[in-house]
Amino acid sequence: MERTSTMRDLSQIKAQISKFKQQPRKGQRAALEALEEHDRSLNVKLPTGYGKTYLALASYSILKSMGEVNRLLIVFPSDAQLIQFEQSTPGNFKKYAIDGPSSVCDVRFFGAKAISKHQKNECQIYAITVQALLGSRGMDNTAILLGKCRWMIVVDEYHHYGIDKPFGNAINALSHEFLLCMSATPHRPGDDGAFGLPDVSVGYREAVEEGAVKPLCGHAYHYKVDAVGESGEVVSFTTEQLIAEAGGDKPENIKKLIIDKKLRWSPKYISPLITNPIDRMLCERIRTGHKLQAIIGAMCVSHAELVCEQVSATYPSLSVDWVGTGDDGKTNEQNAKILAAFAPTDGSDPLLDVLVHVGMAGEGLDTVRVSEVIHLNAAGHNNTNNQENGRAARYLPGVTGHINFDACSGFAMKGYVGNAIMDAMDNEPPGDPGNDPTPGDGGTDWVDLPEEPLIRLIDVECTSIDSGDETVKMMATWMVGNVAGFTKSDLDNPESEVWSKAEEGVRRMRAAEAEQMNEKSAIKQWKDSVDNALSVVAGNVIKMAKSNGLRVEKSFFGDVKKRINGKKKREIGAIEVDVDVYRKHYEWLKRLETQLKSTRAMPEWLL
Repeated sequence: MERTSTMRDLSQIKAQISKFKQQPRKGQRAALEALEEHDRSLNVKLPTGYGKTYLALASYSILKSMGEVNRLLIVFPSDAQLIQFEQSTPGNFKKYAIDGPSSVCDVRFFGAKAISKHQKNECQIYAITVQALLGSRGMDNTAILLGKCRWMIVVDEYHHYGIDKPFGNAINALSHEFLLCMSATPHRPGDDGAFGLPDVSVGYREAVEEGAVKPLCGHAYHYKVDAVGESGEVVSFTTEQLIAEAGGDKPENIKKLIIDKKLRWSPKYISPLITNPIDRMLCERIRTGHKLQAIIGAMCVSHAELVCEQVSATYPSLSVDWVGTGDDGKTNEQNAKILAAFAPTDGSDPLLDVLVHVGMAGEGLDTVRVSEVIHLNAAGHNNTNNQENGRAARYLPGVTGHINFDACSGFAMKGYVGNAIMDAMDNEPPGDPGNDPTPGDGGTDWVDLPEEPLIRLIDVECTSIDSGDETVKMMATWMVGNVAGFTKSDLDNPESEVWSKAEEGVRRMRAAEAEQMNEKSAIKQWKDSVDNALSVVAGNVIKMAKSNGLRVEKSFFGDVKKRINGKKKREIGAIEVDVDVYRKHYEWLKRLETQLKSTRAMPEWLL
């Protein structure tokens, strides 16, 4: 039986929002206030990285405070997204002023036990993937769950759900008090979305102006890949030519062409579509102090292996790996391990600098440090590629996300270069590309080194140290037993001087530890900056050679670096583990880069 319509008071909604420890962004607030008028469901478009999880939990908090719901089910499109939510949510309940049990129950894992948790009121937030929901056991368990209590359902990335597809049918059949649907890319070419058009929509450029996501910039390059035939002849293909000959851009089409024609990829030449973005990433690492990353989309598994080999050989200081499925791909376990190394879900630092993939780096890969997305495939303007571009969207101060593609790709042919690539994210016609959209021949792009690297150090004053800190408690207990004037009763008195003395002691200890860590960290960051600067300067030398009509082999990159290092060592000495020495070597490389840029001529010692 359908419940009667609910009239919500906007003042109540605002009152609950005021209790949140983190106030909503402009678009999030608009969606939350839209709850006043949308009685049974709300459809929202938010850019990748804008905060869909925040909106889901904030909406639940508001509706729960009004007594309309007391359970939440979130339906995710992938395992990775569910796991990330399960790991990150429990500690954030207070941020959304949600009372009650704070754990997340994975319905797939717990099965019938999830029902028991529900009945015993041990959990109020449940999660499941679409794939699990469509299974008979998943649907049965979910139906039993939703049979009692008042449920709100959240559908994440709803662009997957067509009206007549099993996904859409399954969601619409679930019993609920309120349905929230969210997507970064809701556009469906056939207009057959199961949940209609967005009620609230935040454009990508709007999100950039808010400082919620990275600005994006599109770059078009002429990309050629070499293949060696059975008789040893080398054939160069543009992406367009390769796809035309293969009869499609799917990995299986490319793989079949390679097998039928008895071709093998030639790793001899590495394209500017690969080197220019990585050179820029290294330079941005120096400028921002962030350990930025790159994603490279390949045409098939064998192509991914080729690109991985090329990048590893050209940039030996970078960690590179590839993922892909199928008979010639890697196992699910291997792919999962590599993806976790590139985008850890536990908040740890990534172990991988460059990820080469075949259709595996789109939605669900939660990345913050990606500044370069490189499409070596067809890069048509569609939801899949917009989602992949979204891996470079999550906000990082001072960092731009660069989207790189072939000059004959859909993005380039439709004019989504420069800033206009942000319009592609909203499926809008290309607007102002900005002052400096990249030309089709990316081989002339020059990468400027900053005057000095940004070195990030620990600020101990920003570390929370108070009487609740476990180390402070240990310090206070030690002082009671070893310092005259303090007794055990002081431990029960929050006003006792033992606590202020213990806090000060821990602060000094942490400061000493931070000083030691900062010295080591500074040296490591300076070393990385010198290594990255060497690669950037060598990359600029390669660009100069290419601008003179030379097709440079990948081995030339290593030769140039050796010549630069040899000249540098003769003039200022060898590198030592010392900040001042690293600074001197960086300054030398910067002077060389400035000289090369001003003359656009290579000195004889580099030839």
